[in-house]
Amino acid sequence: MAALCIASFAQLGHRHIPILFIAIAAAATVYYYNHSYLLESYDSTPNQRNNWVREHAGQIKKIQWLLLTFIIGGGSYELYTLFPGIHLMGVNDILYCCLIGLGAFLYYFDTKKFPWLNLRSYGIIKPLVIGSIWVGIGVFTPYLFLKLTNQTYQGMAHMPILFISNALYISIIALLFDIKDFESDANKQMKTLVVRMGLTKTINWIVLPMSALILIATLRYGYLHGFTGYQILLNTIPLILLISVSYQMYQRKSILYYLAIIDGLIVVKATCGLIATLLFSIQ
Repeated sequence: MAALCIASFAQLGHRHIPILFIAIAAAATVYYYNHSYLLESYDSTPNQRNNWVREHAGQIKKIQWLLLTFIIGGGSYELYTLFPGIHLMGVNDILYCCLIGLGAFLYYFDTKKFPWLNLRSYGIIKPLVIGSIWVGIGVFTPYLFLKLTNQTYQGMAHMPILFISNALYISIIALLFDIKDFESDANKQMKTLVVRMGLTKTINWIVLPMSALILIATLRYGYLHGFTGYQILLNTIPLILLISVSYQMYQRKSILYYLAIIDGLIVVKATCGLIATLLFSIQ
């Protein structure tokens, strides 16, 4: 998430990265996923991650308290500095902020009384929910930060395509990540796309065609908007790697593979976007 935020600031035309903002985003991401892993560790389905989390639950909970303290303290200070520009927020900005927060909360919301509120239980839209939340924090909040500090740059013109391309990219990664939970999701009757369609059809009919379409759209957008050859190349590298990794998904991998390789694709995309902007920008 931190890498995505840094890349978004650069691609929106802001060269001075707010360190505290990035640190809070990183801490919030770690806290959120640690919380979810602690919840899932009580699952009866055995795997390497659940076993490790159960074994180190005490240490993780201590880290959670430290992270929460930093998030509250740093977040309060950040909000205080941004408050003078609060009048610059439009209705759409407020609405989307609420949707991001609500979506993140309901994704792991678990109650027997209102099971329909848990967004994770809607397997078909699960990847899109993850992609929207990630991009909401990784792309929209940097944009909102610049808006509240009254900083606008020429790069703001790329905001829509930046948002859409990252949302689709991360949604595909989330779909690939569902492969690791294929058996447990099937046992829980969670009808994800992988469970409904099967591994091979999901990759052949959804992952690879969508990845190819995003690659073509990226090439076309870069050409029409006068990107340099280096910029176009760097922006297509993550998509080529995504297609390559997708071909490796026909055979089941270890959970460490999914965590390292698939999550690493997000870092690669952010890094390539950052390099393309800072070193080869024609603006």
